[in-house]
Amino acid sequence: MASQTGDAQAGAGRGRGRPRRSIDREQEVRARVIDAARGLFALEGFAAVSMRRIAAQAGCSTMSLYGYFRSKNDLLRHIWEDFFAELFARIERAAGEGSGEQRLRRACAVYVDYWCDHPERYRMVYLNQDQAEPGEQLYVEASPIVERFDLFRRLVQAAQAEGAAHVGDPQLLGEALLCSLLGICHSLVTIPEYPWKPRARLLDAALAQVLKAPA
Repeated sequence: MASQTGDAQAGAGRGRGRPRRSIDREQEVRARVIDAARGLFALEGFAAVSMRRIAAQAGCSTMSLYGYFRSKNDLLRHIWEDFFAELFARIERAAGEGSGEQRLRRACAVYVDYWCDHPERYRMVYLNQDQAEPGEQLYVEASPIVERFDLFRRLVQAAQAEGAAHVGDPQLLGEALLCSLLGICHSLVTIPEYPWKPRARLLDAALAQVLKAPA
């Protein structure tokens, strides 16, 4: 009886172990696919890369790849999610302490530095238009990352409360500032041969739309 009980317990343990290995295996394959896609998209461009090519690079079949990602655009969205998660983790660390003005300046500097220091990531996010399959939402409608952009509105509001920012709708000012930051990133990334003013000076000029000049 003891032997039978022991065998049953061992079998139960193996039964519990198999799903865990399966989940671990699934996560490993997904990570490998995303890594392969990121490399290929950066090297050759999103439009030039096929799912078949990604599968071959990741070491899996095309059929199994579609079991993890519905489409190439779905795969691209997962890559975007990783980039934005890393970006906002950096922004929130930089903007965690200090006055509203200081926090806003640091948040904007991190935002610009991230994309300019990783131009291939900027191209993957901002030079590829999102597509939605029938019954599917667009990325900006579905991703929780989008809500984190509200941080810029809150930082503008904090600077306004201190008298360091211009009076106005903080949402509008925050969005106008973000558009300016993207303009800086886009120009520096896509037209690097132009003799732009230093990045820090461009950033100061963008912030002047929101922040008051020192007294």
